[in-house]
Amino acid sequence: MLIASLLAGCAAPPDAASLARHHAIPLSQVQAGGFRLPVLGTLTTASGELRVYLPGDGIPWRGHRPGKNPTGRRHMALELLLRDPAPAVLLGRPCYLQRQMDPACDPDLWTGGRYSETVVSALDAGLQQLVARSGAQSLLLVGYSGGGTLATLLAARQRLPTTVVTIAANLDTAAWTRYHRHLPLSASLNPARETDSEAPLHRIHLHGDRDKVVPLDTLDAYRKHHPDAGWLIQAGFDHRCCWVEAWPELLETAREVRADRPDPRAPPGATRARP
Repeated sequence: MLIASLLAGCAAPPDAASLARHHAIPLSQVQAGGFRLPVLGTLTTASGELRVYLPGDGIPWRGHRPGKNPTGRRHMALELLLRDPAPAVLLGRPCYLQRQMDPACDPDLWTGGRYSETVVSALDAGLQQLVARSGAQSLLLVGYSGGGTLATLLAARQRLPTTVVTIAANLDTAAWTRYHRHLPLSASLNPARETDSEAPLHRIHLHGDRDKVVPLDTLDAYRKHHPDAGWLIQAGFDHRCCWVEAWPELLETAREVRADRPDPRAPPGATRARP
């Protein structure tokens, strides 16, 4: 049993093909920025809206060294997508969900540069291909954790009317790394410092009041920089619990959050914004 456990721990993380087989969902890919980006799910639109999920950071570090493969073992964004009754796709990040890395892959793309211009530009180029293929008239970008960071950066670049919904996202990377005493993400973009989009953009941020991975206090600079953003703070939720279980009802509630939402640091009883 010990040997089996050790072997399981050393097993390679799942790639896009194995996840597609396991969940019986379509798999395709787009070529963007020198990377193969996997696309999991159904590329159709509901009422002209294309829904795109973006996954988290996975396991960028193994101890004090960059991981050889940053893909994590649990795929929260995919679990959320699978509970969404509307057609949606998951757009994979550069160098994630691959059995064999692209030649352009470098550990900086999942460590200090995980939200870099290289990564965001590649995702944006891939997203534009999905928009063209689907004929979408609007976008809904949903990102979990670091995927929410990327979704926020991507949303500001879109020309179509866009709604971005983040779950437990580190929206001020400088404050987040200071809090955890991590190395600064010096090669990454920071949503707390990015400018607004020219196209119609609705920002909605979901967070748990018990999230110790991304504490609410680390979001202050982003909140001040984007006062029009909507917030939905869930009492009793942390970084992982209980987003999947509450989806997709929570998504529909979040999309109705108005701009006059309460301060995200308010007590849990006052943080559920009224539609």
